[in-house]
Order: sequence, then structure tokens, then C-alpha cells
Amino acid sequence: MTKVKIEEYYKRWGDRLTIFGGIPQSLLSEGTATEEDFNGYLDHFFKAIAPGRRIIVGIADTTPPNAKFDRLRRLGERVEKEGRLPLKAGGVRPLGDAELKGAAKRVSPEGVADLIFKPVHEDVLSGNQEEIRIHVQDLLNKGISAKDILNRGMLTAMEVIGGRFRDGTVFIPEVLLSARAMNEALTVLEPYLAREKKDASGKILVGTVRGDLHDIGKNMVITMLRGVGFDVVDLGINVPVEEFVRRVKEERPQILGMSALLTTTMPEMKKVIDALSADGLREKVKVIVGGAPVNEKYARDIGADGYGPDAGSTIDLARELLSR
Repeated sequence: MTKVKIEEYYKRWGDRLTIFGGIPQSLLSEGTATEEDFNGYLDHFFKAIAPGRRIIVGIADTTPPNAKFDRLRRLGERVEKEGRLPLKAGGVRPLGDAELKGAAKRVSPEGVADLIFKPVHEDVLSGNQEEIRIHVQDLLNKGISAKDILNRGMLTAMEVIGGRFRDGTVFIPEVLLSARAMNEALTVLEPYLAREKKDASGKILVGTVRGDLHDIGKNMVITMLRGVGFDVVDLGINVPVEEFVRRVKEERPQILGMSALLTTTMPEMKKVIDALSADGLREKVKVIVGGAPVNEKYARDIGADGYGPDAGSTIDLARELLSR
């Protein structure tokens, strides 16, 4: 239903359903919406939903980490002024000046691109592979640590891209462009990162199973996992069962990820899991599986710990498994 205009949606179901949303998350970021876009949309929105029966104004999906706080504040003011929600106390309790300042500090992101990191952040979002090398080197020349450039400029952007991919605002080509820009930047940062202590989120082995030569999806997952701080070992394609087991013994990862793009190679996943059990390694490593023919039921049936339908979901799943 996301392609249905708000006025049509409201006209069809406003008398039967309580609708939540109406404010696209892209409207809150300067990178995806101008001031004119922001004000124009709100003007249109409040006219479309008048008089405001059975609607809870909210931000679709989630507030993005790079949202401009002033736009959130002005959105609240517009709802207070123009909202016609049939509630005794009204739909908004405005914050006082002191509360606003406190809220602004809380959402002023240590982990979201600060002004100095904005060029690098935008390079990742737009997939600008040429400019990002220049901008990263410029920050290094200014004495900014490689870890800060990675965490505050680049990883925050990959988080945004992962979220957009999950909610369908961007697709594989855009994700690949951002991933390639990230890789370009890492070639500049790696010598500096090697000198600094790097706190990895966890170690993950990833490989495509025996008989399968597909690697685009695997590579995208690896790039995005590395992009958000995981230590990832790429085992490559056409990986035999014995190699998976050997590398799990050697590398001692927290998670093993397996990919298959063919129905004929899917059974290799269960063979690997069975081999890990036979060697007494199964309880020491979590197993994630993914690929076009794989689904949640198949993952459960073969004894995997989780199924990653896409790169963004795999990041969330890896974090969840490591938190257990």
C-alpha cells in the first residue's frame, strides 16, 4: 500500500481503520529532502487528512539516524497547530525550551555523521567511489583518527543504507554502489586502522557451498557486515564441507554464514551442519544460511540458527545471535 497516495488511502479506509504514519522518513533528512520538500509535503498532508479522524500522525518505519532534529520539532508544532485529532487532551504535548534542549542533546548523534564527517557519510550514501578516497585522506591529514572516520562517517551511512534496503527504499544496485564506496575508503584506512586498536563486533566466516559459483549476494553481505564493524573472513565460492569444518576449527568464529543460489547445492548446507556436529563444533558456532532458494522453514529443517533473506536482515540476525 505504500504506493497509494495518502489522500486516497485515507478516503478509502479512514472511516473503518485507525491509520498510523503519513510522514516518510526520507522527509527528515537534508540529504533526501529539501526544506521546500519538507514544508510542501506537510502542507499537502494536513489538507489530505482533514479533519483528522482515526489517524495517528507518525514517521513511517523509523526515524533515520541522520534526521534533522529541527524538522522533528517543527513537525510536532504543525501537528499541535493543525492537527484535528478527536482527543480530549489533543495529540501533542509540546516540550518546553529546557526539554527541547535536552532532547536535542540526546539525539545529537555521537554515532551519526558529525559535520566534519558529513562528506564521507554522503559519499557512502551516494556510492561516490572517487570522492570518498579524497575526503577520507583529507580527514586523515587533519589528524582525525581512522577509527572515528570509520565509525562516525562510514558505518553510520551503511546503517542507513541497510535500513533503506530493508524497507524497500533502495535496491541491490544502490547497496552495491555504497558497498564499493565503502571498500574504496577502506583501502585508504586499512594501514591506519592496523595501527589502532579495533573493537570488532564479532567474527564471522562466510562462504558459498560446494558446487555453487555465485558470489554477488555473498560479497554484498560481507561488505555490509564489515561495514558495521564485524570481523569477516571470506571463504570464497565452491567451498567443500571439509573446508568449512577446518576453517571453523582454525578461526573459531562466533558465526558461520553459508550461501547457496541453486536448489541443487542447498543440501550442502545440511552436510556442513552435520559435519560440525560430528566434530563437536556445532555448539561452539552459530549458523546462518541464505540465498535465493533458501527460506526460513528450510533453515529450521536443517538445524541452522537463522535465515538471512538479505544483507540488512543478516546484520540484525548476527547481532541478535551474538547477544544470546
